[in-house]
Amino acid sequence: MQAEVFSILVIAGAMIVLIMLSKRSIDMYEEGCKPRGLALYAIMYVQAIISITEPVLGKKRGRALAAYIGSVFLFILLSNWSGLVGLKNPTANYSVAFTFALLTWIIIQVTKIRENGIKGYISSFFKPLFFFIIPNIFSTLAPLISLSLRMFGNILSGTIIMTMLYSFTGLLSGMIPLIGGFDLIGVIVAPWLHVYFDIFSGFLQAFLFVSLTTIFIGIEYKEDLNNG
Repeated sequence: MQAEVFSILVIAGAMIVLIMLSKRSIDMYEEGCKPRGLALYAIMYVQAIISITEPVLGKKRGRALAAYIGSVFLFILLSNWSGLVGLKNPTANYSVAFTFALLTWIIIQVTKIRENGIKGYISSFFKPLFFFIIPNIFSTLAPLISLSLRMFGNILSGTIIMTMLYSFTGLLSGMIPLIGGFDLIGVIVAPWLHVYFDIFSGFLQAFLFVSLTTIFIGIEYKEDLNNG
């Protein structure tokens, strides 16, 4: 677990530095001029996150939740890519994936309470009939289990596959004369698989997590979100 903690600290530190540099670049940006450099990428990133939240939550709520969604997406993405620079992938540890899912689940429950009140929230567990309480409890816990296991399972499976691949290619390379302990086959084959399991799959899992988070929260609102 110590390796994951170190990776989390490194990723969090990198995010803080990136945010501070982005703020500095935006502060130097003059209105009416075409944004360039880091300011341009920061603006594009914010617009991309808002394009995920606004269609589901409406303009006001979508912009309010964008800060959380944007932070979670960036952290999960960097975590999923951290293995490429030799760090231990935090999201391959279930406690990390569960923590992010728990944060989302809490927001979902808070939203549901705000929309229905404490009395309505509790009574929803007994609808349509009293003995439906058990399936209703499982339905409430489903997003927590689904979000955490989906990300953890996909990231861990990719890590296991790459570990097995390096073991196999290392064994094959050891059979080649004059190569010795150098994993020549792994150097040739592994980068292409890293593109899928680390870069593409890492981005996909981060995107799915924030997309499902937005959808699960949006479901709890009663009124027309296009006007909210």
